[in-house]
Amino acid sequence: MKKGGFIAVFAVALLIVPAMMAQSATCTAVTPANSAFNAALLGSGISGASGSPNGFANVSLSLNGNTATVTASSLGLNNINGISLFQGQPGSPSAMLVQTFSTSTNNFQNGQFSTTMTLSPALVSQIRANPGNFFFVVTTPDFPNGAVAGALLPTSQQLIGGVAPAISGSTQVGAFLINVGPSNGSATVPLNFDITVPNLAGTVNSLQLFQSGGITPLMTIGTNLTPVNGRIVGTTQIDATLAQQILANPCSFTLSFNGVQFPNGQAVAALAASNEVFLPVVGSVAGANGTNFMTDLSIFNNSPIGVAASSATANAFLQFFPSGNTPSPSSLISAQNVSALNIPARGTTTLRDVNNSIFGGAINGIGALRITSSGNILANARIYNNQIANGRGTFGQFEPGMFRGQALQQGVLVGVGNVTGGTAANGQSFHTNVGFFNPNATATTVALEMRDTNGNAVATQMITLQPFGQLQEPLDGSTGLFSSLNGDTGSSSVFFLSGSPIFAYASVVDNVSGDASFVTPSATPINPGNTTGQ
Repeated sequence: MKKGGFIAVFAVALLIVPAMMAQSATCTAVTPANSAFNAALLGSGISGASGSPNGFANVSLSLNGNTATVTASSLGLNNINGISLFQGQPGSPSAMLVQTFSTSTNNFQNGQFSTTMTLSPALVSQIRANPGNFFFVVTTPDFPNGAVAGALLPTSQQLIGGVAPAISGSTQVGAFLINVGPSNGSATVPLNFDITVPNLAGTVNSLQLFQSGGITPLMTIGTNLTPVNGRIVGTTQIDATLAQQILANPCSFTLSFNGVQFPNGQAVAALAASNEVFLPVVGSVAGANGTNFMTDLSIFNNSPIGVAASSATANAFLQFFPSGNTPSPSSLISAQNVSALNIPARGTTTLRDVNNSIFGGAINGIGALRITSSGNILANARIYNNQIANGRGTFGQFEPGMFRGQALQQGVLVGVGNVTGGTAANGQSFHTNVGFFNPNATATTVALEMRDTNGNAVATQMITLQPFGQLQEPLDGSTGLFSSLNGDTGSSSVFFLSGSPIFAYASVVDNVSGDASFVTPSATPINPGNTTGQ
């Protein structure tokens, strides 16, 4: 194909009831996001000096009580002699050194670093409360003030979710998503909401948060909301303490909204823990040489055997993030299309040509798909060249659905390349497209390095992925990922380092038949030799 202090996401069941009602006592707490952080370190943001123009490093910080574990990797840096944590903003002369993690006996080796040490309780509390006010600096003899620097960001989202029958007797389903955070150290955090309810029309007078069984709202999240094609998106501020309480016991809270379609009651939604699955690339697009790429999606409800079917039905809320990597004020608003469905216990739902089957033909191109559910779901996709109209059937590639924990900060795509005119030893000619998806609500930087069959670094590149940004480009050429390269590259590999965990992939496409193979990255520690910091 071509072409935080904490973060929380809530997907909630939408029901029409005459009054607020108590929810199930069974509840799973959501793990706070203020225990693990990432940082992308660049040559900018060095106080009083210039940093390395081509250097890059990523850092992971994990807090367990007062114990801190730091791991880091680098590209384009030589003879690294230090890694330290500062309080303040990168580039600020008032920033203060708070902890040096490297020692005379433990420093970067072949571009890699890892250590564990105890921090003061006060410092740990400050990092948890406002991670964006701390940044790492890596130094070398050539850059004693700092070769690269970057601020901390929370690592992941916390999910709460569910769906239920939509209004007006529709057999379709609705869903609700809320993204809270990240914290900036103040008493409030931003809250972005995304509601999709088939047949929802007219003004929604208010969206409110209740304690389950309560009759007085804890707060009003939004007022006078106007649905567009059954969807409402918006943003507000929520008390940080209340947000933490929701994470600790989500089932004790409900959301409700009142509107012209609810003259006899409220639409009430209960919060519950949820999961997510990602497809880094899906879509519908015409390619080169008459190819016609489409995507089929299959979702499996992996409910435990023996659970009653009525309680094991899984919900699924689908968000499509179009390719283009365009900045958005809200990571949820940047989802171009949304849809929702229910899957029976141990059942499989297969959606042929997702563009038409779930998005009403609104997709013209590619993007990434996120599926959230309070159930235990699995998913995969088949991306294929549809030549049925030409009597040649379909042929394509399998794409596994991946969980957030499978996103990588570093990895390698093996066996990519471009060969034209049948110059390969077996006479084949093919080209490669490389793609990335950032599943995080904050932007991240990715450093890339391409190596040839002999292991030589032939090109480097650095890109920024916007929140929930999807980017796919040819491997090389004037419009490619490595624009400095042209012509045949043979069998090569692409290494990447990212500030936050991302999904990467490659698609190797036969130039004659249009048949394609999907390549997922290996999570092999990167050690490209002399070009990497020591």
